[in-house]
Amino acid sequence: MVQRLGNAPYLLLVGAAFFWGGNAVAGKFLAGSLPPVTISFIRLAIGVLIMSPVIIRLFKREMAALRENLKMLVFLAVTGVIGFNLLIYWAVNYTSAINATLLNSTSPLFIFLLSALLIGEKMELKYWVSMAISFIGVLFVITHGSFERMIALQFNTGDLIMVLAVISWALYSIFIKKLSGKMPSLAIFGFTLAIGFLLMIPAVAVELAVEPVDALTLGEWSALFYIGIFPSICSFLLWNRAVAMIGPSKASISLNLIPVFGAGAAFLVLGEVITLPQVIGGCLVFIGVFITSFTKKKSVQLAEEA
Repeated sequence: MVQRLGNAPYLLLVGAAFFWGGNAVAGKFLAGSLPPVTISFIRLAIGVLIMSPVIIRLFKREMAALRENLKMLVFLAVTGVIGFNLLIYWAVNYTSAINATLLNSTSPLFIFLLSALLIGEKMELKYWVSMAISFIGVLFVITHGSFERMIALQFNTGDLIMVLAVISWALYSIFIKKLSGKMPSLAIFGFTLAIGFLLMIPAVAVELAVEPVDALTLGEWSALFYIGIFPSICSFLLWNRAVAMIGPSKASISLNLIPVFGAGAAFLVLGEVITLPQVIGGCLVFIGVFITSFTKKKSVQLAEEA
């Protein structure tokens, strides 16, 4: 049963999106109590603690691969393990969890665009059309549907930070595919988790020296353990396995489930209300990504029939 689930990439991707959907919500819940670097560091510390037996075995077994691919592993740790989540926890200090998850749904488009620019993946005209539609949707979300704000380029700081988070994730998703053929998915995850934790130590020391934190409540510890276990470990393992099987472009379509799960969690946990500009912007983003999703599915079907 477990082996069958492990070979079902789209089911793995749904699970990853489900856990990631609560990431921004938990970050928003913690935003008033902890600064973003501290949240990210505690998340990594929990992940490393849980994964430490596996990481230790990996260091012994995959040491040669670690040395050979160290630069790429550091890059993946900075972009995916640290950068993506740290930017989310920073962004939700200035924007809503719903906005954060909606903007996160543009990940497939950034993956397509950066794949074309960085690794030469060919993009047909329909992909550029889909990106244009989704970009208009993003503008609707970050300007709250205000044409005046759009013209004046008045954007919410948190929304712009979320765009940077999405770009960071796109870079991670593209380059992890390059490394997946050289190392097992579990080794990539374990090494990047450990490297990310080590890199965060000086950063959190500086932040805590400037902004010390008070004792945490049970609810805050629960939120920290949630992000330390489910988005940080479970989602990454599920995502990495699926990307290794079907590639970043196809896998990226599942990221559109994140705002669905995230908006539901934000409503239930934080009491956030979904606004009309968010609905319109989110629909435009989904339409844009649906175009790419439909094209991919059609091409796969034709290939199978051939």
